Amino acid sequence: MTDVEMNRALTFGQVADEYDRWRASYPDAAVDWLAPSSPARVADVGAGTGKLTSLLLARGLTVEAVEPDPRMLAVLARNNPDAGLHQCDSTSIPVEDGSLDAVLAADAWHWFDVEATIIELRRVLKPGAWLGLVWNPVLPPIEPWELDLAGLNPYKINRDKKPSTDTDRPFPEDELEFARFAWEWKLTPEHFAAKLATNSAVIAMSPQERQEHLTAVRSLLQQHCDATGIPALPFRFEASCTRWTPKPSHTQI
Repeated sequence: MTDVEMNRALTFGQVADEYDRWRASYPDAAVDWLAPSSPARVADVGAGTGKLTSLLLARGLTVEAVEPDPRMLAVLARNNPDAGLHQCDSTSIPVEDGSLDAVLAADAWHWFDVEATIIELRRVLKPGAWLGLVWNPVLPPIEPWELDLAGLNPYKINRDKKPSTDTDRPFPEDELEFARFAWEWKLTPEHFAAKLATNSAVIAMSPQERQEHLTAVRSLLQQHCDATGIPALPFRFEASCTRWTPKPSHTQI
């Protein structure tokens, strides 16, 4: 990761409380597919404010939450007092060798130093354990209001995350599994604008540019709500999941 990318990754801490309040969680089916069964010990790396951490703890797992930004970690600790807390990044997970049943990362892998992270994963994972990745992107626009919203967003700043690619995911194909889980989240114009304001690209805008963009988004969505007589619009998401289980014979990627 470049210094610019690292600085952008750490911008979320500026809006940690808002991030926790307005950002989406993850569908149960995706978490069930990604996580081992209880009892198990896992790390949630790039844990942010603990959206995934909460779901893992609710399943009876022991969770080591790894997050480099102290502002995000403080919110996570407030919401998840039973989680182990570690202010560090994915390249230095402070656990014993071969002690984790899984390492999970939710909407975070693209912020990591991939090569150094893989070395660390090989150290901390038990034999047969895996890395589980999930992204939670909005699906491509289909409905008129979705197309109108996309038209306000020429720089594609409606989400921070992206589906993984071969560059992001340099693992042997025979060690990979994939799954996708579609789900829907009804959001009011105010909620969507508040969520959008926690996007790293929006955070980086000037105050005036940010206000103008969020006002335009909020106004457009409100027009569609008023025209259809509904208070909230159904945003379509797809939890895109990857699971990498390294084979002992593969010492290098």
